[in-house]
Amino acid sequence: MKKTFPLFCLIFFNLLSCEKIKYYPDKAYLEVETKILAHKTGGGETTPFQENSLEAAGNSFSVLDGIECDIQISKDRTLWLSHNPDLSDCGGTAYRCFAETTDNQIVKLDSCNGNSHNFTRLEDIFAFMSANYPEKYISLDVKAWIPCGTTSIDVPGVMNVIADEVYRLTVKYNLQNHVMAESETASFLNYLKKHSSGIECYLTSLGDFERAMQLTLESGYSGISFKYKFKEELNTEHIKLLRRKGLKIQLWTVDSVNNIEEAISINPDFIQTDNLKYFTKTLK
Repeated sequence: MKKTFPLFCLIFFNLLSCEKIKYYPDKAYLEVETKILAHKTGGGETTPFQENSLEAAGNSFSVLDGIECDIQISKDRTLWLSHNPDLSDCGGTAYRCFAETTDNQIVKLDSCNGNSHNFTRLEDIFAFMSANYPEKYISLDVKAWIPCGTTSIDVPGVMNVIADEVYRLTVKYNLQNHVMAESETASFLNYLKKHSSGIECYLTSLGDFERAMQLTLESGYSGISFKYKFKEELNTEHIKLLRRKGLKIQLWTVDSVNNIEEAISINPDFIQTDNLKYFTKTLK
């Protein structure tokens, strides 16, 4: 039987969330200039670049305020860019996923794929950004991690390793205050916040703005990474409430012209988009 949640409970919960939010002190409200991030480094879709690649990142850094990318961890504890944790078979060799594959094997798979698909280390992105665009921003999407084998079963431990490596690279390339991490996994964000200064933490939310805001305030994160126009419409009042509580927000993934213009009008801190053409034309 399908479970239901009474309407009065929903109303009560929303009111309760609002009341809890009010207990947090207000701060001076500041208008910000919305920054635009290229989703998946600005590759894929109709672009000539592969998603989550150095080539796409280089192009996006040159025209936008920064990039968003997805990261996976290899068996050697190296961070690679990829939206999917699984790896495809190639040349008669069966590959399972990043966590079960060494760096050398990933390089071999890269060569086996030829030009059809290349793999990029996060360190290569950080090095390029530090040398050419140190004033820009990068948001790292760290999804809830699922092991694909018995040797990669320590989920919390691996998430902590990811946090430590992100921090190491941030310090190595002097990118403090320009690196953001977004995740649904509270234990990862809590660990990163505790051990890694200079990196902003964003709680990923697929809806329920007030609940996400309450959890973000309770945990002391920098802000919310919110899926735009999924389950809840946001307006200027939502953004003003966030700002009064000292929080930031990233909106994803905002692609259509109408959605882009509407999102910009409510003045979020960051917008993630696949529509680089819109902003390229606007900048021209």
